[in-house]
Amino acid sequence: MTLNKQLINLLGILLAVVVLVAGLALIAYPMFAQAQTLDKDRTNVTQTNSVYQTQIDTLSAAEANSDELDASLAALRQQIAATPKLDDVYEIVDTAAKKADVRVESVTADAESPWVARTAVDENGNVVEATPAPAATDTATDTSADASTSTDATAQAPAASADSPQRQVLVTVTIDLAQPYVVDETTEGDAAAANADADPAEVRTTLTDEAQKAADLVDAFGGGPRLLAPINVAFSDGKLTLSTLAFIRTEDAQ
Repeated sequence: MTLNKQLINLLGILLAVVVLVAGLALIAYPMFAQAQTLDKDRTNVTQTNSVYQTQIDTLSAAEANSDELDASLAALRQQIAATPKLDDVYEIVDTAAKKADVRVESVTADAESPWVARTAVDENGNVVEATPAPAATDTATDTSADASTSTDATAQAPAASADSPQRQVLVTVTIDLAQPYVVDETTEGDAAAANADADPAEVRTTLTDEAQKAADLVDAFGGGPRLLAPINVAFSDGKLTLSTLAFIRTEDAQ
């Protein structure tokens, strides 16, 4: 009788353990796994929100500086105008000449043309045009032709398109470095005669001054607001001939 009672107690304990293990396996573990998944999802969402918040903060800071950005954009649009606006170029030339105290003899502007990348210049500072790519031979395979095309495209500047929105205007400026910005016509002839009788030391000093004026003039061309790119400078008999490019982007025209 006692043995049967102990066996029954043992079976009861074993049954309780089985029920407990089954409960853990069927209920507790799935709930724990789900909780882990939810916690991982929550972490991912928190990280994503942090990235979004950083982006929002960046955009908010940019919005706070929108006026400054608009002003910078307007300044850039002044550098490369939507129309030739050569009056701006003439004003820059006049301001530069006045600052360097030299006289402008002439300013001429060519017709606008497609913009061309300056890949090289010769010893005189003139633009060297890119050599056209050689035509492919009939015996060349498709693979070699593709390779040749890739190499040529890398080595040479892109060809300018006639309808490209990027345009340029060549402006040629002739400056008399021997004359001040404002010339007194009554003494101009006397000054020329005096220069003819000057000794070598005075001539060297004059040439040095003229060279400094030429350098100051070229530097002053970068004062804006238009973007000018000097491409050639020639000096002879006290006169400076400067060729510069003014750039246009017609795509921005209103």
